[in-house]
Amino acid sequence: MDTVLTVGTGLRRAIEAVAKVMALAAGWAYLATALFITGDVLARKFLGVSSGATTEISGYLLAFGISWSLAHGLAERAHIRIDLLVEKLPLAARVWAHLVALLALLALIAILVWSATNVLEETLLFDARDLSALRIPMIWPQGLWAFGMFMLALFAFALTLEVVLLLAAGRPLEIETLMRSRTAEDESEETIRALHEAEEETRA
Repeated sequence: MDTVLTVGTGLRRAIEAVAKVMALAAGWAYLATALFITGDVLARKFLGVSSGATTEISGYLLAFGISWSLAHGLAERAHIRIDLLVEKLPLAARVWAHLVALLALLALIAILVWSATNVLEETLLFDARDLSALRIPMIWPQGLWAFGMFMLALFAFALTLEVVLLLAAGRPLEIETLMRSRTAEDESEETIRALHEAEEETRA
């Protein structure tokens, strides 16, 4: 069981590392969106020219950013949770509530991935392009968005698998650490850790 659990934890951490890189890409996409819109507005104002696809491209970047940051949001326990009742439960019941929540999330994500796959199939079938002046093939923005949803599903599956293995191993405290809502103490520890890492980088 310990070997299987180690593999499950390793799988979750590997996907989490990829999700972190994707979240960084999402952040840069938001910055690029802001710069693109600003540049287009200024060019329209002072030069009388426009890209002709500001709305479409900014929409693609926003959708890309949201999709590619979802897995990292789940890994960081940053999603909105209403868990007033869960926090009142004893630990033995709370870990099962965490598993039920994960299974419900996994079911929802599966529906979203299935829908995204259908959209991609139709886009490829009709060689769909947007209505902007650039006539961008829709398979690119839709494919990037769908990949983000797929990674969310993959991470949710790995997280669910790890929770199931921890339950089977009788390790509820580790499940609670993995799944509980973020607290003020968690935020403080991460801030201190980030400051410490920044100081070490500065000294180096």
